[in-house]
Amino acid sequence: LRRGLPALARRAEPQLLRLRPTSLRSQDVSYLLSLVFRGLYSAEAIGEHASSSLIRARGSEDARHEQFVDSLQQIRELYKQRLDEVEMVERHIIQARARAMAEEERATQQAEAQTLEASNVIKLPPVKSVFRWCVDSELLRKHHLICPEDYYSDTIPFCSAPKGSSLPGCQKLTFSCGKRAVPNKELAKRLEVLCRKKVADADKLGLSLDTLTWDSSLKAEHRTEKTAKKATVPKNKNWMNHLSVPQREMERLLLARMESRNRFLRNPRFFPPNTLHGGRSLLFPTKKPGRIRGLQGVVSEQSCADTPVFLAKPSIGFFTDYEIGPVYEMVIALQNTTATSRYLRVLPPSTPYFALGLGMFPGKGGMVAPGMTCQYIVQFFPDCLGDFDDFILVETQSAHTLLIPLQARRPPPVLTSAVPQVLDCGYCLIGGVKMTRFVCKNVGFSVGKFCIMPKKSWPPPSFRAVATKGFVEQLPFGVLPSVFELAPEQAVLVEVLFLPMSLGEAKQTFIIVCDNCQIKELVTVGIGQLVALDLIYVSGEKSQPEPGELTDLTAQHFIRFEPENLQSTAKKQLIVRNTT
Repeated sequence: LRRGLPALARRAEPQLLRLRPTSLRSQDVSYLLSLVFRGLYSAEAIGEHASSSLIRARGSEDARHEQFVDSLQQIRELYKQRLDEVEMVERHIIQARARAMAEEERATQQAEAQTLEASNVIKLPPVKSVFRWCVDSELLRKHHLICPEDYYSDTIPFCSAPKGSSLPGCQKLTFSCGKRAVPNKELAKRLEVLCRKKVADADKLGLSLDTLTWDSSLKAEHRTEKTAKKATVPKNKNWMNHLSVPQREMERLLLARMESRNRFLRNPRFFPPNTLHGGRSLLFPTKKPGRIRGLQGVVSEQSCADTPVFLAKPSIGFFTDYEIGPVYEMVIALQNTTATSRYLRVLPPSTPYFALGLGMFPGKGGMVAPGMTCQYIVQFFPDCLGDFDDFILVETQSAHTLLIPLQARRPPPVLTSAVPQVLDCGYCLIGGVKMTRFVCKNVGFSVGKFCIMPKKSWPPPSFRAVATKGFVEQLPFGVLPSVFELAPEQAVLVEVLFLPMSLGEAKQTFIIVCDNCQIKELVTVGIGQLVALDLIYVSGEKSQPEPGELTDLTAQHFIRFEPENLQSTAKKQLIVRNTT
């Protein structure tokens, strides 16, 4: 029995997909290759164990097999050689980084030792990197790697610079600081000359006052001795803390010297447009100066909130006439309306139905020149025919952000009012069938697909599971058709079947669902009845049963014919009314 059974081939286990890297800056695309190519990428064709086994077991008589083993052995040797080279280059780079780090740390400590105020310095700026002198550029270039000469523009000196005491870069004057330091020396000289003049004038003033008041002081000496006993110390001593006039002038000049260092020309793009230092707007011209209450002054210019920096074209991203499946795109241009070049940042939409592409700028660096425009592509992915809303935020150097609304609107199909909300099927006998027809017409401006389902099935997990080609049934009612499509001004006949199974009123609720996710409720009503008749008239005299005559006790009426001869015919006329 075991020999008769065919041997089942052992299936290989499916290859697992690789995980997506958690870092957004990672350049690993192996998870995409494994997702697209599956086993062709992740499965190992000939592993290390299989190749080593083939090489050891060589010696076959097949020439093609021997050639294959030789090629496999060469490939394995080349693979090991490449791995050794990669490990050697990696070890060399790690050692070079360690040597460069040690050298930079030594230079930093030497700079801190040479700094006069090392105790007050929190952290010195980093020294120049010496990594280019510690790494072998030829070895990196041989293995097709980036070497320091590729990103350093300065030339390599023929000999190393002499090591001596030199000021660190943080203590050297910059070009702009040196330009501003020249007038400060002249200001210090003027300050010293002015202070000497003030002191000389004060000494001369003191000598003149002493000579003029020498005689009067002798006469008033006796008076002051008498009034000194009555004099009291003044309560307010703030006048004793006031500076003298020369000292006050000197302090004011020093304060002006400190403020002059902060008065530099700032970039106009950091000011709002149409302001004193900001660039002018290309849309709203600046106002001319006028007179305010007889005094000539400059009228306050427009604020940043009223003057736009960028103008969106179009101002609203609007999509219409869309369907499920395709991707729709729209180009939004942002124009710089100021007289200075500016940067901007665009925040993408928040919903998954809209996406924002990369910006296309007129120049390099992401800067937009005056009057120029940059373009962004907005993509729309509809999953239904409903309405969608979102927005894009454009952050500029203005006080307020620019809001660009994104809207998706499709003209909805509208069913005519000939289909009432309550479908009354009327009366029907129990066990019978009654059909009621209603006309349904699309008076909207777009094609619409409709599906009728019971209310208890809403919302469905899938429309394919609910929609049927025939009719939808919810006892004792049935609606035909359950799925239909209407173009503008097209109509369809909706039939409602009423099959009562019990006596009394029956009511069920159906829902008409459109493909744009709009719904409408339909209530079907009907009354089930039994057969009911009423005997109104019987021709002839009224008959009564004789005493002792056998009759049907359940009968409501008794009709008797008079005795007749054989083969003769008697007739009576009955009038019966249907009371249902």
